[in-house]
Amino acid sequence: MATDQKACHKCLFSRPLDLVYFIYFLTHIPITLCIDLQGFYPADQIPQVLKDAVAFYVNTYKDPFMGATTPIHWFEGVTLCELFLQLPFFFVALYGLYNDSIHVRVGLMVYASHVATTMVPIFAELFFNPGFGLSESEIWTLFGFYVPYLIIPLTILIDSYIRVSKAISGASAHIKTE
Repeated sequence: MATDQKACHKCLFSRPLDLVYFIYFLTHIPITLCIDLQGFYPADQIPQVLKDAVAFYVNTYKDPFMGATTPIHWFEGVTLCELFLQLPFFFVALYGLYNDSIHVRVGLMVYASHVATTMVPIFAELFFNPGFGLSESEIWTLFGFYVPYLIIPLTILIDSYIRVSKAISGASAHIKTE
C-alpha cells in the first residue's frame, strides 16, 4: 500500500497539468475559508488579521464585490455555491487528482463549467457597470485577479473532456472487440 501511494505521488509530479490543478484546489481551500466566506461568518469570530487582509485588498484594489457596502445578491449566491458545492468538491478533486482517477474528471467538468460560467456576470459587472466608479486601470487590475478563475477552469474542462472522451472511446473499442 505504501508503495502504491509513493507511485501515485510521483505520478502527480509527472502530470504537469494535474499538478497545476492540484495546487489550484489546494490553495483554493484556505482562500475560500479565510477570505471568500468572511461575509457568512459572525464578525466577532473572524481573526483580525483576516479582516485586515480583506480590508487591504478592498481598499487597495477597489473590488466592488468583496467590498460591497450593500448586498449584491447574485454575488452572495455565487459565494453560497462556493461554500456548499465548490469547497466540498475541492477535497474530492485533490483526492482524485492525486490518485489519477478518471472518475474525478466528470466532477471536474461540472466544477469547471460552473466556475467559468460565474465569471461571465463578474466580468460583465466589472466592464459595464458604471455605478462601481472604477477607473480603467482598476477594472483591468481586478480583471487580472479574476481571470485565472476563468482560464484554469476552462483548461480543466477541456482537458477533462478530452480524457473522459478517450477513456470512453477506449472502453467502447474494447467492448466491440470482445
